[in-house]
Amino acid sequence: MASYLAAEPVYPLVSGSRPDLYRAFMCEVWDHAAGSGTVGMVHPDTHFAGDKEAELRAAAYRRLRIHGDFVNAGNRFFPPPVGRSSHFGVHIYGAAGEIDFDSLSWLFSVDVLRGSANAKEEGVDPGVKYDGDWDGRPHPKRVVRVTTDTLKRWQRLAGDEGPVEHTRLLTPVSTAEDPAIDALGLYPLRLGELGPDITQGYNETTAKKAQFGPSKDQRLIDFNTGIDGQHDYSAASWSEVLLKGPQIGVANPLFKQPSQGGGEVRGLNPQALTDDAVPESEYRRVASEDVFLGAQDRWTDWDAYEALLASNEERELARLKVAEKRKVLSEDVEDAEIEAFLWAKAGTPYSERYRVAWREMVAPDTERALYGAIVPPGTTHIHAVRSTRVASPRGTSLMAGFLASLPLDYLLRTAGVGHLDVAQAKRLPAPQPDHPLAPALLLRTLRLNCLTNAYADLWSDLYDHKWQAYEPWAIAWPGMRTELHAVAPTWQRDTALRTEYARRAALVEIDALVAVWLGIDADTLIAMYRARFPIMQDFDRVTYFDATERKIAGDRYTYGFDQTKDHWTQFEAFREAVGAPTPDGVLPAEPATPLPESASVPDGYTAPFYKANREREMRAAHAYFTQRLNEDIAKGLWDPVKMEVPKP
Repeated sequence: MASYLAAEPVYPLVSGSRPDLYRAFMCEVWDHAAGSGTVGMVHPDTHFAGDKEAELRAAAYRRLRIHGDFVNAGNRFFPPPVGRSSHFGVHIYGAAGEIDFDSLSWLFSVDVLRGSANAKEEGVDPGVKYDGDWDGRPHPKRVVRVTTDTLKRWQRLAGDEGPVEHTRLLTPVSTAEDPAIDALGLYPLRLGELGPDITQGYNETTAKKAQFGPSKDQRLIDFNTGIDGQHDYSAASWSEVLLKGPQIGVANPLFKQPSQGGGEVRGLNPQALTDDAVPESEYRRVASEDVFLGAQDRWTDWDAYEALLASNEERELARLKVAEKRKVLSEDVEDAEIEAFLWAKAGTPYSERYRVAWREMVAPDTERALYGAIVPPGTTHIHAVRSTRVASPRGTSLMAGFLASLPLDYLLRTAGVGHLDVAQAKRLPAPQPDHPLAPALLLRTLRLNCLTNAYADLWSDLYDHKWQAYEPWAIAWPGMRTELHAVAPTWQRDTALRTEYARRAALVEIDALVAVWLGIDADTLIAMYRARFPIMQDFDRVTYFDATERKIAGDRYTYGFDQTKDHWTQFEAFREAVGAPTPDGVLPAEPATPLPESASVPDGYTAPFYKANREREMRAAHAYFTQRLNEDIAKGLWDPVKMEVPKP
C-alpha cells in the first residue's frame, strides 16, 4: 500500500514524500472535481510543513479558498486516542488558479471560522488564550489573506529558498503578528553567516555498538547504572557527562536529571547546587579516551592555525610529515598540502570548548519550545542535543542569550520547525557582537548560565568592568533583593542568579531586550506572547514570589522548589484575606484588620508577595532598552537601518 501511494505514475504529487492515505485522497478529489466545482475536506495539514512535500503544497495553495487550522484541545472535536494538542484542517478547494485564500489558525470553535470575516473589530487582539480559557472569539484579525506576496514574506522568515509557492504555511493567530513576522524575516544577520561549528554529538544508537577503535571492537558509551561502588548516573566531572535533551533548560545547563524521572518538571534547585556541582549522566564512556575523543567532530582553533602557518619550523615539519606519508621527496610537497596538514593539527575535539547546546526536538505544546544553555569544556552529548561555537566565547555567549529569548522561540513555533538541526539552526537570527545592547544581554546570559565554578574561565574572560556602573535591572522589580550589576571579576557563588524570582526577571528582560534588538515593538511582542505561549500564560496567571524571592504557584507543573499543594491552599486563604494587589502587583503584607489563623502566610514563605504580570513587565523592560538604544543611535554609535556600527 505504501509503495502504491508513493508511486509516481499513480500519485506524482505524493511521490517522494511520506506515503499517506489522506494525501492520495486529496489528489483523487482534485482530479474528479468539476472545473467549476467546490469541495470541502477535513484532513491533516502535515503537507504544509515538510521539505519533501513542496509540490503537493503548491498544488494545494493553487486550489485553496479557505483553510481553517483547528486544535483538538480538551478532545472537543475527536475523542482519544486523538491527542488533545493535535491539529487538523478544514479545507475548501476550488479549481486551480492564482494563490489567493483565507487562512485562520488555532481555532477552538467552528463559530470562529464562520464568523470572523464579518465580526466587529473590538476587544483585545485574538490569541490562543483569553481570560484564562481557550480563545473562541470570532475576530476579523484572525483572517489572514494568503497570496504570493504573503508567501514571500513567510519565506524570508523561514529562511527558505526556491519557488515561492513551495513556502511552508505559517499559522499566525492574527494579523497583529505581521510586524513580528516581517521583523524576524528582514533581520539581516543569521547564525550561518558567522561560520559556526555545529555538532550532532554521539549517535545514541551506534555509539553503543562495538565498531570503534583500531580493531573496530570498542563501544563508545554504555548505560551508567549498576556499577559497584557508584550511584547510578553519577559523574565525577563534566568530562564524564553525556547530556540528553531534558537536562538542558532555558539558560540552565543543570535542569532535569535522569534520576528524577520523566515526571519531573522543576529540575535542580540552583540555590542547592554546590560550587563544583556536576550534572548526572545516563551514559558513561567505555572506550579508551583516544578512541572516544577521536570519534568527535574536530573544530579548528583559528588562532592556533594562524600561528602554525606563520611558523617556518612548523611548516618544515609539516612538509617532512607529508613527504613521509606520501613516500615522495620533501620538495615535491605542495603548499596546499602543508596548509591542510597544519589545519588538521590545529583542530581539537568539540568538547574542549565552551559551547551553547540546545535540545534538537522543538516542543510547541510546552511552556517553551526552545531550550538552550552554555555548557563547559569536557561536556559531550548524544544526538538529541546539538551544540555550537561561533567566532569567540563572547559571540557564543550572546547566541545563548538569543536562544533564551521569546522572539526566537516564537519564530520556531510560527514557522512550524519540529527539529532544530544544523540547517535550521543556521537560519536563526544571530547577535552582532558590537551591538549597543550586547553588554546588557551578555551580563544576564552569563549570570543565568554560570551556575558552577566550571564557568570560572568564561566569566573572567568576558567580565566587563562597566557592568557595575551601567547595568542595573531594567525594571524596578518589586521586592527584588538580588542586584543585577553587583558582580566581581572572578567567579563566585553569587555570580549566578539563583533565586526563582531573579532568574525569571532576567529571562523576562532578555525577552524584551532581544525584541528591541530585532526591531520588534512592544505591542508586537505582547501579540507574540498571546498568540503562541498559552501554557506560559497559564503559569504566569497563578505565579507569585515572596520577599525571599521564592516562587509559589497554583499550577503543579510550575510549583516553586519545595512547594506543596498545601502551601498553595494556605496562600489562597492569605490572598483572599489581604485583598487585591497594588498597581505594581504587590500583595499587602498586612491587612487593615488582623489575619485569622486560617489565613496566615504559608509555612516557609515571607510576605509581601509579588504577582507576576509578564505583559506589564515586558512593556517596562522594552521601554528601558528602547531608550538605551535610541540614545546610542542619537550619538552615532549604531545605525538602525544597516544594523551595524557606523563606519567613520
